[in-house]
Amino acid sequence: MYIKVKHKTISIKESSNSKQQNGCFYTFLTFKREFYIKQGGFMKKTLFLLADGFEEIEMVVPFDILKRGEIEVHLASITDSLSILGAHGLTIQAEHTLSQVKLEDYDALFLPGGGLGVENLSKSDAVISTLQHFAKNDKWIAAICAAPKVLAKAKLIQNHTVTSFPSVQEEVEAHAKHYSQKRVVIDSKIITSRAAGTAEEFALNLLKLLKSETVSQDIQKQILARDF
Repeated sequence: MYIKVKHKTISIKESSNSKQQNGCFYTFLTFKREFYIKQGGFMKKTLFLLADGFEEIEMVVPFDILKRGEIEVHLASITDSLSILGAHGLTIQAEHTLSQVKLEDYDALFLPGGGLGVENLSKSDAVISTLQHFAKNDKWIAAICAAPKVLAKAKLIQNHTVTSFPSVQEEVEAHAKHYSQKRVVIDSKIITSRAAGTAEEFALNLLKLLKSETVSQDIQKQILARDF
């Protein structure tokens, strides 16, 4: 079998599990997601974990920038309700609950800040285990504002340099290898940032990591973002 994508022809062997169903021929193909068809590879998938009290700017700006960069973004509520109320009254409708999500389908995990939102994230055993799953599988973990507190609770930052909102510095610093006051900090597969005002450059850096520097720069120019 051959698949042609943007002038590239790729040969793929058919699986022995091919079978006949309802008069249609179905072929089960085995792909490795690390096999890249184009620059940046298959569309990367990022999971946003949302709890009541999330900071709206810190969620919406990364969502928008990643989507512009052709990253597939899924919103997951950490409760049984798909409706999540932001810190300033914006209601977001999630696509999934966390319990419905197949974690192995995602390349990155994102936690927004917001005082109440972060407290709710921290109290969730499912959130902690999700973070540990992503870390164990060497996938990207992104957290902004007070959300690095949740990474600390999950015991993920003891060997990393991180940053956070200033008011939670002491709590985060106690669990980290090093603490930085830079606006965005990338250490291994963990990216952290400071506040709503750093959400734009945080998201562009995350896009660069998930896709490419070229794509990140293109989006930066498209939205007239400041240099960083």
